[in-house]
Amino acid sequence: MGEGAVVGFIDTLSDEIVAARQRANLTQEELAARTGLSVRSIRNLESARVTQPRPATVRLLRDALDLPARPAPSAGIRPMQLPLETPGFVGRSAQLAQLDRLLDGGPRRMSAVVICALTGHNGIGKTALALHWAHRVAARFADGVLHLDLRGSRPGEQAVAASDALGSLIQALDVPGEIPCDLAARAGLYRSALAGRRMLIVLDDARDADQVRPLLPGVAGCMVVVTSRDRLSCLVAGEAARPVVVDELAPAEAWELLRSRLGERRLAGEREAVQRIIAHCAGVPRALTVVAAAAATHPRLSLEELASQLG
Repeated sequence: MGEGAVVGFIDTLSDEIVAARQRANLTQEELAARTGLSVRSIRNLESARVTQPRPATVRLLRDALDLPARPAPSAGIRPMQLPLETPGFVGRSAQLAQLDRLLDGGPRRMSAVVICALTGHNGIGKTALALHWAHRVAARFADGVLHLDLRGSRPGEQAVAASDALGSLIQALDVPGEIPCDLAARAGLYRSALAGRRMLIVLDDARDADQVRPLLPGVAGCMVVVTSRDRLSCLVAGEAARPVVVDELAPAEAWELLRSRLGERRLAGEREAVQRIIAHCAGVPRALTVVAAAAATHPRLSLEELASQLG
């Protein structure tokens, strides 16, 4: 069994144990006495710190809590739709920690879908952050990861309609039969297909809350990460989305981004020019990567010349 499958299995088993124990009004100590396991073992299983429980342990817990045997895994493909993450990702430690806290205290413990709204202005790195974090935690979602570009803020392009977005997501979930034409029917089929699954859903470049709402799961178990230039205040108010603001990189982080693209030696030789470039780009990752690309494709161009061209 691969690492991702193991982690996903444990997340699901820990969910089952906690929920069943609470339904039975048992403490961890009482469950330990009923099964003959130690209290420490129960705690480790419920917190998913144990990565490979013995089959006999699982059987004891299922018998004590009257849980059905785990169904055989589906033969279908486990969706893993994440695009390639941005090379040389740097910084964002505070935002990554916020996302980690939402996941660690989210789908396993909460009774509602966990929604996170990554917001910030154009070029600030919302998508890069979402993809970096999603790649890092993908193995914790036993049933896979969905990704959809909603094209909500691209000049000259029309945002993806909710019906089309639902059609794409339903196809990715490999739902048998024909996809209905009616928007409400599509939304119902999508939510039914997600019921009982543990999935991460990344909705990139949302126009506003109205574009996102039809794409939200209806039951707990999934986590949704939305990126948008809009503050998504209505989603925060109505669906209890957790806002995570993506702001400018600190100067040290901007330096690290350039170093990852151009190498330490090139930057060390022209430190003053690098500082001018960083100041001009004002901590905006897209601006920094454009400058880094220009420097990388013109290796004979000095960073001093490049800084002068920027003004």
